[in-house]
Amino acid sequence: MLRVHSLYCFPVKSLAVASCRAVTVDDWGPSGDRRWMVVDEAGAFVTQRQLPAMCRIQASWRDAELLLQDLDHPQEAARVDIPRENVVSVKVWRDDCTAWDAGDEAADWLSQRLGRAVRLCFMPDSSFRQVDLDYAQPGERVSFADGFPFLICQLSSLSKLEEAVGHRLAMSRFRPNIVVEGGEAFAERHWRGLRIGELEFDLVKPCARCAIPTIDPATAERQRNVFTALRALCSDGREVHFGQNALHRGQGQVRVGDPVTVLS
Repeated sequence: MLRVHSLYCFPVKSLAVASCRAVTVDDWGPSGDRRWMVVDEAGAFVTQRQLPAMCRIQASWRDAELLLQDLDHPQEAARVDIPRENVVSVKVWRDDCTAWDAGDEAADWLSQRLGRAVRLCFMPDSSFRQVDLDYAQPGERVSFADGFPFLICQLSSLSKLEEAVGHRLAMSRFRPNIVVEGGEAFAERHWRGLRIGELEFDLVKPCARCAIPTIDPATAERQRNVFTALRALCSDGREVHFGQNALHRGQGQVRVGDPVTVLS
């Protein structure tokens, strides 16, 4: 039987993962997921691809504010309120988006820890970013996630990759929102529709992989053998894939332990 093994949310794009027991799904996808983003001085998005140390900064929501914590120095933290002024234009991949700059204090805190001048921004409800129309309908939105509201991975696929690498791997390397257990390794490649708890999902595109899964989230060090194993197991000859990008149908909740049904 397929079921939800684990759930993850990423309040700030490319910072450390937040594990959840339940996720509220709203118009955006997982509520609060990647509504914040780190950008350079030109407003272009910055991720672990450029700055692996981003995986050592934890972001979480507490009492309607964002808490940033340095995982290597837990006593060092910053609290950030949702900004209401200073509208800026930022870029994530090919999309130009309207955002709110979080101010100099948050920018300085992040810049000191990442060793590069960066700023923090928030995507307000008034901002709209269309999901790629090759896969979605007009009006379907996405936050600062790479392209889709959800990424779904399978635990058995990770286990198969671990066998090839020769050691354990944290699923958080792959940045999924929903991890499913109980199926055969890589069976998700053939899934097109799922019912998870009370919601339905369309799996529209395999997730092409960059270098981020090679970064050990516990140390921020690159392990290039991970990509070698990915290429051997998950290449279509042009790209390396792991997990499936998905669109949600409706709003509600997904919980750890929810049954998962393959619809197509």
